[in-house]
Amino acid sequence: MIKLITIDVDGTLVTPLKRLTKANITAIDKARDHGVHIALASGRPYSGMKELVNKLNLNQEGNFTVCQNGSYIFDNYTHQPISGTYQKPIDLKIIDDLLKSYNVQISAMDHESFYSRHIKTNIYTKIDAKISKLPLQIINYDDFNEDKTFGRILIMGKKSEMTKLYNNMPQELTDNYYAVKTAPFLIEVMNKNTNKGYAIKAIAKDSGINSDEIMSIGNEKNDIPMLEQAGFAVAMANAVPELKPHADFITKSNLKSGVGYAIEKLLANNLEKFT
Repeated sequence: MIKLITIDVDGTLVTPLKRLTKANITAIDKARDHGVHIALASGRPYSGMKELVNKLNLNQEGNFTVCQNGSYIFDNYTHQPISGTYQKPIDLKIIDDLLKSYNVQISAMDHESFYSRHIKTNIYTKIDAKISKLPLQIINYDDFNEDKTFGRILIMGKKSEMTKLYNNMPQELTDNYYAVKTAPFLIEVMNKNTNKGYAIKAIAKDSGINSDEIMSIGNEKNDIPMLEQAGFAVAMANAVPELKPHADFITKSNLKSGVGYAIEKLLANNLEKFT
């Protein structure tokens, strides 16, 4: 029986215009009322997730939000981080130095602010900070306290430059960090142990839930570790080709409320896996 449903947000739960559909809201309400734990999982910080948490009535005990691709796990009832895997200012400076030959900007974020050393931040940095609902602070990276922590380090630039970089990532970066391309203009760099799967495993362990009792739904490469932790993995119809082989079931697209469709099928099957 499924006891925990983990759901990616952008490209999965919300439409291309970042909206929640009534079908998705209704299905999640039903699952929660049946005692199923719900964990939203996103690259967004909690500030960019809180509105969704409230709209979905997930601000109750037993529901969680995985933020910044697993860097932070929040308890939706207390709105406080309960665990996470972080990076330090030295990591930010190392990555910044490694990529100086590329026409990209390196920034970082925690659950309070978005940080960049670039006085003239590019449009991608500005948009991401706005979407994240975090204030953008211009700061010299040497001015951070040594004990400062970040959830994600972000590499942003034009699609052509990002493709060039992703295909030629410095070995020092890939050996020591977890880097994943989550949009044509964005590569996210995290602690080597950080991913959505790691966070979901931690939530399940703390909740006394085993992997066979987890259903995970996603659409992007960074959702693969999350689907691998689940006993029942669901891919969106609009998922990238790399993700679909990891799925047990392909649901409808995010434009057609694929999350709600999959959850309704689960409920109709008494919370057991379906085909």
